[in-house]
Amino acid sequence: MAEQTQTDAPPSCPTFNALPEKEQKMILDAFNLAVGMAERANLPEVELFQLLEDVIDGRAADEVLAEMKRTGEKPKSWDEFEKELDADRNGISD
Repeated sequence: MAEQTQTDAPPSCPTFNALPEKEQKMILDAFNLAVGMAERANLPEVELFQLLEDVIDGRAADEVLAEMKRTGEKPKSWDEFEKELDADRNGISD
């Protein structure tokens, strides 16, 4: 089990560092609380970060779907996507 992470110094992140000090403290406090709760539940710290990444990915997917609905764009098949990706890699354009 990982030791509880207590972060006093802000991480090296320009966006985070640009926040007012009060907001930085609130975010760090929430982070430390989440890490502490995960530790008490015997959840490995790496799984906490995986959960965070999954939540972020889910929100991004929701945003893409909402944009597609707004614009009427239809999803591409994997074959279409793969063909475009290969073309981009090979410097070929439509």
